[in-house]
Amino acid sequence: MTEFLRNRWPETVLAVLALAWALKVAEAVMAPLVLAFVTALVLTPVMNVQKRFGLRPSIAATITLLLALCFVAAIVLTLQPWVVEIVDAWPRVARELRSAMLDVRYSLSGLIDAQREVIEAIAPDAAEGASGAEGAAAALPSLADAAWMAPALGAQILIFLGGLFFFLMGKDRVYDWAQIAGFRPGDFRRAEARVASYFGAVTLINVALATAVGLALAAYGLPGAPVWGVVAGMANFVIYLGPAVTAAMLLLAGTVAFDGVAAVAPMLIYLGINLMEAQFVTPMVIGQRMRLDPLLVFLSLTLWLWLWGPIGGIVAIPLVLWVQSLWNDAMAHARQEPHRLLV
Repeated sequence: MTEFLRNRWPETVLAVLALAWALKVAEAVMAPLVLAFVTALVLTPVMNVQKRFGLRPSIAATITLLLALCFVAAIVLTLQPWVVEIVDAWPRVARELRSAMLDVRYSLSGLIDAQREVIEAIAPDAAEGASGAEGAAAALPSLADAAWMAPALGAQILIFLGGLFFFLMGKDRVYDWAQIAGFRPGDFRRAEARVASYFGAVTLINVALATAVGLALAAYGLPGAPVWGVVAGMANFVIYLGPAVTAAMLLLAGTVAFDGVAAVAPMLIYLGINLMEAQFVTPMVIGQRMRLDPLLVFLSLTLWLWLWGPIGGIVAIPLVLWVQSLWNDAMAHARQEPHRLLV
């Protein structure tokens, strides 16, 4: 394999670029399918428990899918009161945000006017184009735009649910078919076990993080603190980007809820808890066995975020774990059977 990559590296690079382009173009279909595949890997322990009781794969897949949907529904119903509170407060939040944006606009108006004068002096046509662009940028999406987006979102949800069901039901057969291409079913099962183990450990960590953030923000008096705790826990699944976005959102929430220096406190509280989790809790729970190269994680996260946005950020780390596990097993087999290196 290594000999092949060394001799065929131009073709390999072109194949990778073509694959990335295809994934980008087919985002509407491939993103929910890959997310379904990763979710199926994560739900493997639930399927294995049912198989030990002798349930057929189709029945076990149906039960697993229903359990996952019930779990999501339970979270939504539990958070409903605080979500309603945030929705009710949204008009006031929107007014304060609009006021803050106007203040920033007025403070920058002198700089914008000077820039327009320079542009008009150099290229009048460019200035007219810039004015037209500002008018277009000011336009907000209409209700009709949202109505057009709704069917596409519903189709992606159906693709995800259907893909999840069939991945749960048929992945063992796919592993057996992979023997035709020279792969070993045991390698795939070890890879999915590693992903499930990693995700289980990270889920426990993020639940603890969400609880700590929610309690700390509630003690400080931030409205909707339990919702912010859940947001912090969910966002923490996206390494690097999730905590940054959560900190920015909490700064905005603090600005709306408090005045003066107190507005920064919710963000600082979250960053302090997140720092303790990242530096002490996660290394202790996950350990060295499942740690990934930070450069590999960063590159994977960047690639998948560019391809599919938030969904790409969710699937990036599980896919890296899965591929790395398969690669390590392939290298171990190659060392035991040196002739496989030349394949």
